[in-house]
Order: sequence, then C-alpha cells, then structure tokens
Amino acid sequence: FLGDWESFSREWCYGYNTAVVAKPELLGEHLRREGLMLRRLKSDVLTELAPKRRLVQEIDWDDKLYRELMAPVAEQLKMLRATDDPSRRAIIEESICQRQRQATGIAKAPFVAAFVRALVEAGEKVLLMAHHHAVMDIYKKELKSLKPQFITGRETDNQKDAAASAFMSGKTDLLCISLRSASGLNLQRASCIVFGELDWSPAVHSQAEDRAHRIGQQDSLLCYYLVSPKGSDRDMQDALGLKVSQFVALMGDQPATQEDLFMQQSEARDRIRRLVARLDAEEDVQTGV
Repeated sequence: FLGDWESFSREWCYGYNTAVVAKPELLGEHLRREGLMLRRLKSDVLTELAPKRRLVQEIDWDDKLYRELMAPVAEQLKMLRATDDPSRRAIIEESICQRQRQATGIAKAPFVAAFVRALVEAGEKVLLMAHHHAVMDIYKKELKSLKPQFITGRETDNQKDAAASAFMSGKTDLLCISLRSASGLNLQRASCIVFGELDWSPAVHSQAEDRAHRIGQQDSLLCYYLVSPKGSDRDMQDALGLKVSQFVALMGDQPATQEDLFMQQSEARDRIRRLVARLDAEEDVQTGV
C-alpha cells in the first residue's frame, strides 16, 4: 500500500530519502481509509470505561507551620511596595505565589498522608498526586510503612518504570506521582486518585486522572481533591471552579486550544496579583498599619 522506502519518501515526505512526513494528516487519512491504522479516541470508548467521579474534600492543616513558612513574605511585600518597575514586580509576585503554594502543600501534607493511609488500609489502590518535592518528602516519611513507590521527576527512567511496575503488579498499593510527571503512564489498577496539591491548569488534573481512567479499568474511579481552608487552595479552587463537598462534572476533559492557553496565561497573572493584594492586606491587619 505504501510502496518501498524510496517511493514512500518521494510521495509522503519532504523529499527523496527523508524521514519527515510532510502532511501527516493526509497520511493518517490514507492509512485509515486503507484499513492499515485504527484510531480510537477516548470519547469513542467512554461507554466501555468504568465511571469516574470527583469529590472535593476540605482537610485539616497546620496553621502555625503555614505562618512560619510564610514569614519571609513580609519582606517581599515591602520590596513590592518599594518598586514601580513592572518586570521587578512580576518577579516578586511570582515568588510570593510560589512560596504560598508550597507552604499550603506542606501545611496540609501530614493530614493528606493520614487520609491516604486510611484509604490504603481499607483496601484501595491509590495514586497520590502532588507538586513540590518538599511535600513528597513528607509523604515518604509519613507513609513509609505502606512501602510507597515514587515518580516525582527525580528518578531515572528505569526507576520510574520499576515504580509503575511495582504498583501494577500489586507489590505496593500506593504510588506517589508528581502532577506533571504522570504523562505516558498506564496505571488502571488504581481505584482512587488523591490530589494532595492542586495545579492552576484543569487539564493537568484531567491528564493525571487519565493515568488510571483507561481501557482495562474494571471498577469506578474516585478522584479526591483535598483542599485546605486557607492558603493558595482558596484561589486555586476559584480558578478551577471547584466547590467543597460537591462532585465536579467536568474539569479540563477537553484538549486545551491555543485560545484556552492564552486565556490561562492571562488569568494566571491576574490571579497572582489578586493573591498578593490579599496577602498585603492581611499583613497590614497583622501589623496594625
């Protein structure tokens, strides 16, 4: 159907004996038409998948620890007030936002670990998602007796494969994964996914869920979003459209368009400014300004 290599490269590639297809869409249509390629979109096979449910759950956190971790922000806010340079302000605002996000994750990490422990001890197979290495380190300490495996971006490819294999083969019922290190994994043995930290992008959560919500999933998949009463989770919940104790019907399940990505970037900057403004106001109240 495609001829030999020379004829294929002449007809379909950028030039004779090159390996880059010039028009992959046309080649794909040709292969499907000739019955040489079958593509099944997830939307085509949803009826074959077990249901996926999302639940947002408010969880305890260590307020004292959070305040200690956020103490350096007071100095950053002074620096912010002292400059009108847009570039300088953007750098400081981003730093404050990142500090608060990590402080939020650390402050609730022991309570997230306790929640996950209860699930695993009840027989659930759990994927635990987070963003910061410092948060993952707390999970590693708190959940050591459950013999968890980790895929956090710090592992080699062989270690990553071994961790996934250990979970899929039943050697462990807990796999801790970085939110943005989950691509390409097939982990349909999981019965629960727990998000110990949130991401600003709905698509990141949806893609993480899809590591388990795949063909081969036998039971319903329950996705827990564990959120703190304060900290960055408040702003991230608003951005994601999450409401406490409600099932979320749709969140990032469609591929993001270029317009979506542009809007996300624009909205991210606005969210950071609002977050910093609120922290600034809280600092004024605490200092009596």
